[in-house]
Amino acid sequence: MSHYSKVLLLTLTITLGWSCDGLKAQGLGNAPYSSLGLGEFYGESYSDNSGMGQSGVSTASGFQINNLNPALWVRNRFTTLDVGLVGQYKSIAEGSKIQKNAGGNLAYVSLSFPVSPRWVIGANLKPYSFIDYENQSVRPVIGTGANANYITSGKGGINKASITNSVQINKYISLGLETSYFFGNVRKASEVTVFNVPGVPDIVDKDGNIVNVEVVSLNERTIFSDFAFRAGAAGRIPIKKDNKLNLNLGGAYSFGTRINANTTTSFELTQDSYPVIPADTLENDLTGGLTLPEQFQVGTSLEWPFKLVLSADYSRQSWSKYRNFDNVSEGLKDVNRFHLGAEYLPKFTSLNYFDLVRYRIGFSYGNTPYTVNGKNVNDANVSLGFTFPMGRGYQNFLSAALVAGQRGTGGAGQIRERYARVVLGITLLERWFIKQKLD
Repeated sequence: MSHYSKVLLLTLTITLGWSCDGLKAQGLGNAPYSSLGLGEFYGESYSDNSGMGQSGVSTASGFQINNLNPALWVRNRFTTLDVGLVGQYKSIAEGSKIQKNAGGNLAYVSLSFPVSPRWVIGANLKPYSFIDYENQSVRPVIGTGANANYITSGKGGINKASITNSVQINKYISLGLETSYFFGNVRKASEVTVFNVPGVPDIVDKDGNIVNVEVVSLNERTIFSDFAFRAGAAGRIPIKKDNKLNLNLGGAYSFGTRINANTTTSFELTQDSYPVIPADTLENDLTGGLTLPEQFQVGTSLEWPFKLVLSADYSRQSWSKYRNFDNVSEGLKDVNRFHLGAEYLPKFTSLNYFDLVRYRIGFSYGNTPYTVNGKNVNDANVSLGFTFPMGRGYQNFLSAALVAGQRGTGGAGQIRERYARVVLGITLLERWFIKQKLD
């Protein structure tokens, strides 16, 4: 094994070890809508597809892993390691109230391993969804004259570890199957803080906070674990001879599943941060599940190999079929989304470095599963992307995708989110399967 191979394997080992620890309950900043369903979703696109409006179900370059369709992993003819990071800045407005926050996380770690010219096995670890919210309101306690501060909060998320098998059926058609294991945990809490109690003088600290308060807490911790499957198919139809222009077609289907869940609920009563009564476990390791609905994606693209790709995708996920731990739908809506993207490579055979950089642009629009006061919450974003070759022989790549968008509107009783997201990816190729020849 070459020195470079050892470095690649060491990098993968360290990254996977850090990833498994770093994926714990990491999100992309405060997300009010994450209180519903399974939370906010990271999506399946890697850095290159993120720069194309998250499109690309039908096409793959072979230089980077395309995770939108399991059937496209077989295009990677060399052992390929893809590692990605994601960061996001968000401005949330509700009426005249504005909150700004930021967050980041590991986006994915993937390894593609060609077993034969027609069969590729891949391994993938990535966050699937996250929950990160806190809501507060102050209301009087009826009949007492006291006031209460109500706080509901949630943190955590679900992660996804996958094995993908992708095979080339013939010269033009490929199939793929992804087997995934979902795991993670979510903590939710409801707290009621009572203050301004008649006959009890308020004690205020140096920061002006009332300290002689009673807090009633209801804490819930849910652990998730289960398997799910996603299948894909892709086809290439030559339009011009000598591989000068191809029409690509592709589709992926995520099977609906019931994710196993175990919930523990406890009750606490404290005063001045000290327990009034011992914590009481109301439900211990209660077994249930969440219904994850099916999703399908279809796409088409025109490909001028090593020059230009024009891509268009449509995706739909039946969130109306979602059921939570209590078998309640939470009023979620089916999601329909369109993705458009383009990738341009100036000149593949050029000696000019910037002729070898791949440039991308994209647009995506659709609804979310959420409604606020009877109005659908829509999401639209635009994106730019770049892939820079690096290393000896330019066989490795550094990719960046910049995504800017808005979700929801600023009307009465509505929540508007404006976000800027950056996805950075590093791709390492190792030509383990090229036999060395001596003259």
